[in-house]
Amino acid sequence: MDKLRSMEVFLAVVERRSLSAAAAALSLSPSMVSTHLSNLEGELGVRLLNRTTRRLNLTDEGLLYHAHCRQIRDDIAAMESLLNGDGGLPCGRLHLDVPSTIAQYLIMPLLPKFRRRYPDIRLHFSDSEQISESVENQYDVMIRLGPLRDSGMIARPLGYSALLTVASPHYLKNRDMPLTPEDLHGHECINYLVERTGKLLPWVFEQDGSQIHLQISGGLSITQGNTRIEAALNGLGIVQGMEFHLGDMLRAGHLQQVLEKWTLRAPRMEILYPQGRRDSRKVHAFIDFLLEHYPADREIVAPPRVHLASSSARRIDPVPSSRMMLATGHATANNNARE
Repeated sequence: MDKLRSMEVFLAVVERRSLSAAAAALSLSPSMVSTHLSNLEGELGVRLLNRTTRRLNLTDEGLLYHAHCRQIRDDIAAMESLLNGDGGLPCGRLHLDVPSTIAQYLIMPLLPKFRRRYPDIRLHFSDSEQISESVENQYDVMIRLGPLRDSGMIARPLGYSALLTVASPHYLKNRDMPLTPEDLHGHECINYLVERTGKLLPWVFEQDGSQIHLQISGGLSITQGNTRIEAALNGLGIVQGMEFHLGDMLRAGHLQQVLEKWTLRAPRMEILYPQGRRDSRKVHAFIDFLLEHYPADREIVAPPRVHLASSSARRIDPVPSSRMMLATGHATANNNARE
């Protein structure tokens, strides 16, 4: 059986999450799709998919094979595009894993410009916010906030942002303003919950080169950046966040900074990509584009967002339903940063 055709069938099944949907897309019968998969697994000597009547799940071997199949498909598409004389622009599918706050405030406003420059690159976004061997092989490019473990991936630093402590005027109206970080123990504080460990991330402050790390109890702990800020906007307490995320809300008066003398730089933001993508033109096109706008040695300034610039009314951005967790105790899964 044609190996490339079987790989195409495997990719279609994974991307459509259904044998019947893949069969329809490829104009094959479901039994032929199943035959392609069985022959492929038999030739490789491993199981690629765990199949039940309701769902398909990639095995660890399937995750690895899927990543390489995608790369082969994209390489073929790029070569055909080059030989067909389209000007040699990078093309193909680019799989990105980016924390939702960074995607919303720093990348989406720039995408119209990127799409005009590289119209043949198709972007697929997700926000798993994990770093593991299986995740590394799923994506072409990831963005993370440190500190990061040594993953073996290639890292390129982006610009920096200040980490601010804020609350809504409504919350502060009938409470004493905190003057030192220790004063937060007497306030409602919205904690950052690390999904992987179920632990709360310490609050960090800096003044005159000296840092303070505090564990602050509170009734609300949230994993996702947009949701934490939404909680603060609704008067639920004090929160820490990146300046590029909070800037519009501070300028509009919806949030107010506290402990201004205790501001510090947020953890470093990095672009990560697997060693196997180091020669990929589409990967370098995207990375170079981001570094053009957020160079490593400069403070990040969020670009204007069209839907906000066109309206003077208060607009609170919708909170993504994925990657959200509210807790008063513990949780499970992973994240690497406060945003």
